[in-house]
Amino acid sequence: MKRQVVGFTLLELMVTVAIVGILAATAIPAYNTYRQRTYGSEAIVMLKRILDAEIMYFLENEKFFPEAGQPAINIFNDDDPSKAEINQVKNALKILIPVRHKLDFTITTVAVLGEPLNMVTVFSAGSSFDLFRGVTSITGTVDKTGKINIW
Repeated sequence: MKRQVVGFTLLELMVTVAIVGILAATAIPAYNTYRQRTYGSEAIVMLKRILDAEIMYFLENEKFFPEAGQPAINIFNDDDPSKAEINQVKNALKILIPVRHKLDFTITTVAVLGEPLNMVTVFSAGSSFDLFRGVTSITGTVDKTGKINIW
């Protein structure tokens, strides 16, 4: 009567580990690219939401938030969710700025030729990724006529 061997040989295990290693080595760069695109998409969506909220705020109050001459609103990815600036934006613009993401936000209003111009910039937090081909920030402006420019 022959004895049956149950299990894998060392060679079979080594080949399996090598295949899994090759698959992981090719999947990690693809995952990083996917993650960068996700952050970039989130940045664009948030920029458009903030600019749309600024238009609504201007229509209701005939001024932008914050007003020209007031300090810029800066919200960073590592801020506490109960930070005063986050609540100011939430109360004024009726939107919630996400924290604990990889994005930083700056909202300011400047006077250009005597007319208010609201400017919103979304930055990638840190240098661990680029939003789009080397660009680490996206800026958008809205004027009192509601014209939006994004670059």
